[in-house]
Amino acid sequence: MYKLEDKYYDNEKGYIYIPIRWREEFDISNGSMVGIDCEDGVVIIDKDTTREFIQKISKRGALTIPLELRQKLKYKRYSIYIVHAEEKVILKVQ
Repeated sequence: MYKLEDKYYDNEKGYIYIPIRWREEFDISNGSMVGIDCEDGVVIIDKDTTREFIQKISKRGALTIPLELRQKLKYKRYSIYIVHAEEKVILKVQ
């Protein structure tokens, strides 16, 4: 698992930018649909569209976290991790 240094998800803003390097690596482009889930306080983002929430990647890799999920999250700021082998983006408290 690789932590993106100096990059955080702010739950008040409600969106993150997935860096182009990882979008290209995971074959996620603008308009792609991704699955979002929360398991044990960890937000999981990947191409699995059977997850609880499905969202579209917009311009420059922006991804909005659904309001229903944001309301469940206990903390304001989450670190962003890349799980290369599983092609996932993880948001979790450090």
